[in-house]
Amino acid sequence: MKFSPADITVKAGDTVTWKFDDKAPHAVQGIGDVALGINSPIIRKGEWSHTFTTPGTYRYLCPLHPDMKGTVTVQ
Repeated sequence: MKFSPADITVKAGDTVTWKFDDKAPHAVQGIGDVALGINSPIIRKGEWSHTFTTPGTYRYLCPLHPDMKGTVTVQ
């Protein structure tokens, strides 16, 4: 019940893909104003992607399991 890796660094314009293959459903939801555009549907199996165009630090969590957190740093 964690994102792996939880923290990554990418370049502006890169796409990050979250892959879900768990017994429980999960989602990706941005935390705070800068991360409002990060909002996946609830997924049990499959993947969801988001392209980061602006440098910054984007925090996210699984809204169904709030202890699952991560950060994408965009350079």
